[in-house]
Amino acid sequence: MSENKGRDMIRGISVCNPVDLDPEYFLYTVDYAIQNGITHIQFIGPIHDYIKGNIDGMTPYRKYSQFNESKPQEYMNLCLEHLNIGCKRASEAGIRMYMWHHELDLPDGFSEAYPEILNSDNDIEVTHPLVRDFLENRIEDFFAAYPYMDGIILTLHETKVPLLRLKNQKLDKVGRVKYVTQILFDTCKRLGKELIVRPFASLEEDYEMMMAAYESISTDLLIMDKWTQFDWSLCLPHNKFYNKIKKNPLFVETDIFGEFFGKGRLPLMLRQHIIDKFTYCESFKPAGYVNRIDRAGRHPFGTANEVNLDIMLACMHGKDVDAAIDAFFEKNYPGLGSEVRALMEPTEQMLREIIWLKGYYYSELSAFPRLNHSKNHFYFEMMKDNYDIASNEWFIPIGWDRGSLESVLEEKKHAVETAEAAYAQLLSLQDRMEPDAFGKLHLQFANLKYVARLWDSMTKVFLNYTKYFEKRDEAYAERMEEALVALQEINREAIASLGKDFYCQAGTVYDKAEHFDYVENLVREIKESFRAEKIQTERLEKEENLVDYVVCGGGYEGHRLQKEVNFSDTFVSGDSLYRIPGTGRGTSWSTVNTHGWFSYEVKVKPNVENIIKLTLGTHLCEDIDIKVDVDGTEYTFREKTGGKTKEVSIPYCSDKSAIRIRFDRFTANTPCVHAICIVSK
Repeated sequence: MSENKGRDMIRGISVCNPVDLDPEYFLYTVDYAIQNGITHIQFIGPIHDYIKGNIDGMTPYRKYSQFNESKPQEYMNLCLEHLNIGCKRASEAGIRMYMWHHELDLPDGFSEAYPEILNSDNDIEVTHPLVRDFLENRIEDFFAAYPYMDGIILTLHETKVPLLRLKNQKLDKVGRVKYVTQILFDTCKRLGKELIVRPFASLEEDYEMMMAAYESISTDLLIMDKWTQFDWSLCLPHNKFYNKIKKNPLFVETDIFGEFFGKGRLPLMLRQHIIDKFTYCESFKPAGYVNRIDRAGRHPFGTANEVNLDIMLACMHGKDVDAAIDAFFEKNYPGLGSEVRALMEPTEQMLREIIWLKGYYYSELSAFPRLNHSKNHFYFEMMKDNYDIASNEWFIPIGWDRGSLESVLEEKKHAVETAEAAYAQLLSLQDRMEPDAFGKLHLQFANLKYVARLWDSMTKVFLNYTKYFEKRDEAYAERMEEALVALQEINREAIASLGKDFYCQAGTVYDKAEHFDYVENLVREIKESFRAEKIQTERLEKEENLVDYVVCGGGYEGHRLQKEVNFSDTFVSGDSLYRIPGTGRGTSWSTVNTHGWFSYEVKVKPNVENIIKLTLGTHLCEDIDIKVDVDGTEYTFREKTGGKTKEVSIPYCSDKSAIRIRFDRFTANTPCVHAICIVSK
């Protein structure tokens, strides 16, 4: 790690991700940056809050002051006072300060006040002069309110107005990306500020499109991207998209906190992960690094996990990593440094074994998973004898081999054994350790023990749920019930032992989960889903001349499901399951049209006429609006049904034995699909 000694490298941290400003914590991170040679700080803030998020929730508009009434005045005043105090302190120490911002975002009521910005599809026309004027004025207002901010970090996703999905636009995708980015780039440059762009693209074609737009704006434009492909799970490979950056400087974004590995609530030392990723990134000679050091109101300071910050600091400063690790543990655990390091060394591998399944992205571990997350990430499909995962989503390794189901169960059993052994090892140090230091370690390793046991039982739930529909043997339903009972017993034991500090009980500032019992919720959802799936399966199997069927949103649906990353939620409604092309959250905040799709590969009888019966409905709306593509032929169904379901039939005949059926949302109404049934004439 000595190659970069003396190199002029940006050494950054990003903080408050993605939560409200905490003035005390923010000032602490500024002081930490000053003390540790950090030259760059990014304030993320509550980016997923569509009132407080981005620069809008903290900036008083001047020209467009009529929209200030809808702003969170208390939060805006908090930022105006305390964010400016921290930014001034950082600026005086020579640290550059940046704010995260997502586009395209317009205030609620903007299109009602200025209906001329809408096109014939009732979508925002990006190139309308009023949109440009608003964007320019908002940037000017922001820097006027926060003079010590040096720039903006721009992401063109996760907004109320999804720039890349808008219909009937005068500009294509490349043109739209360039147009909006150019406005912000020019405005920042005119004000003596900097714009840094963050592609955040899940598809290679989107990444190439965005690179083309950015290059045409300026080859000096700093491109900030993650060091793992697409997201933060430790199972993801190096970011190969770096090879698409041909002319612009690369700025590497890292996660050294464990966003998808427990958010700091479990013990985690990322020595090898950080070294491997840093070594890979250095081959591209990046301009520097910005490291996420917190998530959802949690941070590593004062815990053993803070060692990850020291590991990354050693990498960025060209110092010996192991010497930095030893120094950290000796300083924080006097006389026990080597023993606590030995305790922490295997934690990365232990967590991989708990939350992966044979190297597969099995669970995010940010929290105990919801059933929707479990269905969308193929937990059930991988439990089939002949599993067939064809989603092409970012978290599926090429050539992934699950191995036998026996080996799956053995992996989870081994994870329990290693977690319990680590906990016992920690207890042996108690009498020699300072009480506060031991208490913090005990909380993390006790949670690790319970988490390993929960994931072991959860795996048995998914296995037996799937096996019931695969084998139609009631013995599997009984075993599933036993596994659900085991989940509840572990949950109760952990709550009795750890109280509100239990991993699946404590929740986070971000998701307000302190009021939500994850385990009990999953148990309830599993029972509801299993019951509904049995009812729908029995109904569909009574169809005459049945060729194939799909219970959409069921655990057993399979059928080589594909979808747009995670944008396809599942629900239970009475005795029926369904899947939507989009997210449940999107149905409530999105003010625009298309958002999400999903598709299945289904069997058809060749060389005879098949009838494809679709049971369609609506989600939180009255009208059915859906596009259906059957093997390349598109059908549109638009009907006022008063929120009721409707069955439609599509004839199909070819020499094929399998075809793909795709469902798209294309209006503000979110459709849902309950079932697909194929019969032959």
